[in-house]
Amino acid sequence: MIYNPDLDIHLLRAFVAVAELKSFTRAAVRLNRTQSAVSMQVRRLEQNLGKFLLTRHKGRVGLTSDGELMLDYARRILKLNDEIMSEIGDPEVKGRVRLGIPDDYAAYLLPAVLSGFGALYPKISLEVCCELSVDLLRLLSDGEIDLAVTTRQPQSPGGTVIRREQLVWAEAQGCRLHEKDPLPLALFPDGMCLFRESALNALKSCGRNWRLVCTSRGLAGIRAVVASGMAITVVTENTVSPNMQVISADSGLPPLPQVDISLHVSKSRAAEAVPVFADYLSQSLRNC
Repeated sequence: MIYNPDLDIHLLRAFVAVAELKSFTRAAVRLNRTQSAVSMQVRRLEQNLGKFLLTRHKGRVGLTSDGELMLDYARRILKLNDEIMSEIGDPEVKGRVRLGIPDDYAAYLLPAVLSGFGALYPKISLEVCCELSVDLLRLLSDGEIDLAVTTRQPQSPGGTVIRREQLVWAEAQGCRLHEKDPLPLALFPDGMCLFRESALNALKSCGRNWRLVCTSRGLAGIRAVVASGMAITVVTENTVSPNMQVISADSGLPPLPQVDISLHVSKSRAAEAVPVFADYLSQSLRNC
């Protein structure tokens, strides 16, 4: 194991949640993260300390002797951290923030961000607008929103990259639609989404036949068609819904690329709440 003298608050929160709930699954629900993300955070903490903190056996999670000692320290550190942020942070910052974000990112990413923000900045109100990335950039340019979280598009790179997500093929649980020829697809309309472009380019590169069963500007429509067993689609790995399954790499479908998620901030003069929320959002999404 590799020893690192610095502790990461996010790793401590993940460890405490798992230790208290005795389950990675329940900890993931509390933290609004995926189980794999929580597991990775605990593993990183163990690597930083050079000690095993948890025991894992047949789905049961327990504490090692080092873990029991660490749990007490971690709770105290988190308590002090929250007190510092509450007292020395600037809870008096107030104003309205208009955030634009695609609905799949909103469902997956925002809970982890907002769980702590409201307590620190109770006087900041948030308006959330869910649209496709290309539409959000237009709304930002027109001054209708203050911030936009988007999938970085080839025609409009801009913004600051705050995380990277892996694209995957997905279908309804128990289905084997990926074996069909031509491949039935549910995608966003042409020119609206990098996911569609990535999927079709990948299929073209391997000579795979496909047909469009459904096009929809809304993710809800695509998810409904996929859940019904009519088609497969492309989503980021962390936004696969419970009634869908990731199609494995050995299925014969071509691999898909990663995509960059960017944060765009309005260039117009904004309320003081906007940069505060932008900084908090950026840091949270880099670490969750």
